[in-house]
Amino acid sequence: MTKRSDEGDWRRHVVEQVLPRMDANTGPAATGSTPATAGDFGPVAFHSDRTPDDAVALLDGLPAVKMTALRQRALDLHGSIPTHEQVQEGRLEALGHKNRIADLTRHKSEGGFGLDPASAPQVISERRKLGRAEKELARLVELAEIRSVRWTAAAQLHQAVSDWVLRGVPANCVIEQVEDTPVAELLKKGETLSDGVSRYQLRQRELDADAHRVNSQQWVISDAEADAAELIERRAEAGRPDLERAIEHGQPITFATMRLSGMVHNVDARGAAAFIEAEDAVGLVCWLLGPELLKKMSAGFREIGDDESALNERQRAEALATISADRLAAERSEVSLIWAAAERGEIIDFRSDTTPAAALGVSVRTLSPAEAPETSSGYSWPIRR
Repeated sequence: MTKRSDEGDWRRHVVEQVLPRMDANTGPAATGSTPATAGDFGPVAFHSDRTPDDAVALLDGLPAVKMTALRQRALDLHGSIPTHEQVQEGRLEALGHKNRIADLTRHKSEGGFGLDPASAPQVISERRKLGRAEKELARLVELAEIRSVRWTAAAQLHQAVSDWVLRGVPANCVIEQVEDTPVAELLKKGETLSDGVSRYQLRQRELDADAHRVNSQQWVISDAEADAAELIERRAEAGRPDLERAIEHGQPITFATMRLSGMVHNVDARGAAAFIEAEDAVGLVCWLLGPELLKKMSAGFREIGDDESALNERQRAEALATISADRLAAERSEVSLIWAAAERGEIIDFRSDTTPAAALGVSVRTLSPAEAPETSSGYSWPIRR
């Protein structure tokens, strides 16, 4: 009885004394402000330690509209794919007609109706229904395959663009809107939007082939000789015998060693490795016969190389930069025509590997020191128009 009385006193104390004081300390009168509502919050400012999960939140204007359109296009294509239930229903319908035909034509001694497969009206009717069911099933399967491919490409592009906006823009950079080129300037006389898209896609493939040819060009012989000289000098320095200890301390001459590793076979432990210390024979050869080795390598370079068609590092970088700029321009033209087609109600699919900047119609610019924010943990980058 005493315990229950104590519990009642404690509960009464909480209700009458503690709760009123808590309300007084947390109410508007105590804090000097009214409780916040959803309408009190403006646009969310995203700091470096809290990345949003929606790329549209970091965009504005036409790029935000395009980002939303990319997502909606992927959703629409996914919604147009026949569901598994629809395809399964078509299979079950065709199977039902097959089973019905089997029952009708099975001999009576086996539990069937024993009808003539070629002339019985019931069998002929079921065969017609089976033919229609199989055609409908084939249509659904083909439609699912085609639209799944289109949806996959659209979903991959949307995901790639979203990842680029959320995590691909470097720090101290802004994304600026790039105006789409008018359609009249992108199409040739008598060319449709679809034809223009195909032409710019072909141009991109040609530029990819040009980039492959540049990357496949030989390097100039002088660069290879410089690399060979640096290698021989480095290995010679590492393989130099230790002569100082013999002069200063009277100890034996020692050759440089190197650590070697190798896989151990025919053992129970899979992936076993062995490590040994061995004298650096290659380094000793480079130290002993460095000039002769370099001369031999230079002769080999001139035997297999051709400086007339070779490119040095600067020439290679300039050529690739020019090709990359031309390819981006062609890709922007392709994307502009696709968006123009969408405005006219004509759907032309994007390539799944479309560059995110081209898909949104933006470019990335590095801020100058004067434009850079004062703090490193600034807000999200703005759209500059």
